[in-house]
Amino acid sequence: MLSHLTSLMPRARIMSLGCLILLGLALASCGTNGGGGIKAGPGVNVSAKTIDLGVLTPLSGPVAAPIGIPLTKGIETYFKAVNASGGIDGFKINLVERDSQYDPQVQVSQYEQIHNQVLMLAESLGTPTTQAIVNLASNDHMLVSAATLDSYLARQQYMVLIGTPYRLQVENGFDYVVRQLGKTNPKTAIVYQDDSYGQDGLTGYKEAMSCYNLNNVAEVTYEATDTTFAAQAAQLKASGAQYVFLTAIPTAAAGIIGTAHALGYDPQWILQSPAFANALLQVPGLNLLLEHEAWVVSQGATWGDTSKPGMAEMLQDIQKYAPGQQPDGYFEFGFAEAKVTAAILKKAADNKDLTRAGLLNALNSLQTVDLGGLFPTLHYGSSPNQRVPSRDSSVYALDPTQPGNIKNLSGDFTGSCASQSQF
Repeated sequence: MLSHLTSLMPRARIMSLGCLILLGLALASCGTNGGGGIKAGPGVNVSAKTIDLGVLTPLSGPVAAPIGIPLTKGIETYFKAVNASGGIDGFKINLVERDSQYDPQVQVSQYEQIHNQVLMLAESLGTPTTQAIVNLASNDHMLVSAATLDSYLARQQYMVLIGTPYRLQVENGFDYVVRQLGKTNPKTAIVYQDDSYGQDGLTGYKEAMSCYNLNNVAEVTYEATDTTFAAQAAQLKASGAQYVFLTAIPTAAAGIIGTAHALGYDPQWILQSPAFANALLQVPGLNLLLEHEAWVVSQGATWGDTSKPGMAEMLQDIQKYAPGQQPDGYFEFGFAEAKVTAAILKKAADNKDLTRAGLLNALNSLQTVDLGGLFPTLHYGSSPNQRVPSRDSSVYALDPTQPGNIKNLSGDFTGSCASQSQF
């Protein structure tokens, strides 16, 4: 049909048609929003030079004030600084934020509202909430920077972890007790939230029992909605555990520790990183318990340590874009998380491929992200073990005389159990 029509056209018309076809093919090769040779996916406007990123975070509810709000502010602060310095290869970053309320059903609803508008999620906060969107993100081929250290996510190719998984934090916590403090066969227990977050802590605890010959005397659960903890405290007291690991959120950790003290039971509490928030040190009575009876297993430079270039950068950005921000480990985590997201975007932009497939390729070939000592250097690859970006931890004492209210007891280390764990 086309050959018959072209035989009836003047030669100049045929040449014009050919040029238009070639031009159309060239434009198509640039992607739906393409320009300047850049392939563009959802959330990317090449003409306006903008990239929209989603943020699903608890801005209301029990996790908002201690974790969600400061962590998200860290992300916002970093990208404000990036935009002020010209963006990522000239692309300015716009954050599309939604309140997840730390509720998996709300998380799914909010995801479905924005998933066609954004290139990737720069934040999905919470273990049960992030697990609720794993299949959705996989179907959409969309990367998710996860503000959770859930080990399960290391087996999901579109999930980006930002530190040492909870499971390995537990193992490193007990490595400190047995190897660094020399406690042989200590009586131990765990209290864990009865959901996917708690299960990850329990997995690490069971591995630690085998690795370090722990004398396990109790495994105690609570519900995320619980507001009283008398039964849990009584069970722990009856067990006689000397070291109790808390895979909890801050409000629950405060309730468990305070209730146990009222019963005359004060073991050495070892807190998973999300179990502590600075606000707990403002509670009269609880602050003294935490200072004398609690450690936190986490990562990150001490707030104000400007010998670390990443910390110096963060403090400078706070002065400009978040004045009044107080020392907060969750803000620090959010800032570090944003740096990882930016590294993925930068590599994809340099590859001229700002599509979701281009971002996945960028992540799998990223190899390392140097956070300037703010967090340890992170490592990335395509296999589950390679998607565990770090295995090290520090054990911190709670000390309000120190910047950020923490003092590093152990130094940064990777225990023998954590170094051998397979994903």
